[in-house]
Amino acid sequence: MNLIVWPNWSGKTNILESLYLLSNTHSYLGFTHDKLLNNDWENFIISGEVETQIWASKEMKVTYELVTNKTSFIYNLLKTTKPKFLSSSNLSAVFLSPQEMNIMYLGPSWRRDFFDEVCLLRDISFYKIKNDYAKILRNRNKVLKNIKEGISPITDLSYRNEVFIKMAIEYYRHRINFIDFINSNISQIEDLLKNKYTLSFDYISKVDFDDLENSIRYYIEKNIDRDIMLGHTYIWPHLDDFVFYVHKWNKKFKTQEFLSRWENKSILIALKFLQIDYLISNKSTDILLLLDDIFSELDDEHITLVLNYAKNYETFITAQNLPLFLHKENNLTIIYL
Repeated sequence: MNLIVWPNWSGKTNILESLYLLSNTHSYLGFTHDKLLNNDWENFIISGEVETQIWASKEMKVTYELVTNKTSFIYNLLKTTKPKFLSSSNLSAVFLSPQEMNIMYLGPSWRRDFFDEVCLLRDISFYKIKNDYAKILRNRNKVLKNIKEGISPITDLSYRNEVFIKMAIEYYRHRINFIDFINSNISQIEDLLKNKYTLSFDYISKVDFDDLENSIRYYIEKNIDRDIMLGHTYIWPHLDDFVFYVHKWNKKFKTQEFLSRWENKSILIALKFLQIDYLISNKSTDILLLLDDIFSELDDEHITLVLNYAKNYETFITAQNLPLFLHKENNLTIIYL
């Protein structure tokens, strides 16, 4: 474990963001690469060397040029594609920060982004699926608006609908794998809550997972007039959500409404642990755990819980100062900046 000590507003998160981008090829905060530059800079270079017990040392580099708006990926001095860079590095970074404590409380886009991030790190092919889905969605919405305005005939939707259905199915198959994993391991979350509650996980969607194609096709055909009137596609992965429930007194309650903030933090931390377990469940991958200023958000019990788990992985932690309880950690490298 590595502890980076620096005052607030000094750039500690930038270091973790760089490690994340080098490992996963994209920004943790969802920024495009031009937004990561200082105002008066025109490029950035992030480079590092990864050592493992299995493979020889790997030199990795990500560069970005503002003028050309081009990102390059270099592995062992050779320029390569993003998918090959990811598969060669065999490295995935998982981020935990105070921001993510709001996943349980804020809007559904936070939870969708979390799900997509897990899918992206699990399977490189999801990058293309998500990008293709976004393009098809934009095209379908454009045709819907043109039909509404009398520019295009309704028959123009036939091809877009078929392509949309195909990509939505691929998108859902990736999400379903993680949904099944959560449901199969929900006892681990209950254990973190000291088995005080019985929990369930509910993925909220208008799609029937047992009959993906027919349920998607039926909903499109049934709501075609509404989509044309609104000029927008009101269904599928970009509108889904999920929630955890507590079962009590023969009823079920949303955890964010029934449990304390401390208990909801426990659920989120357990969910991040499941994310790591899921990433390594079907492939050999090295995990880089990035903990950004979590001491300011968590109590001692949660901190101990996270640190005990973090000992299994290469971990970078940022903090304003050295917490007293870390003085006894033997495997901790302290970096003062």
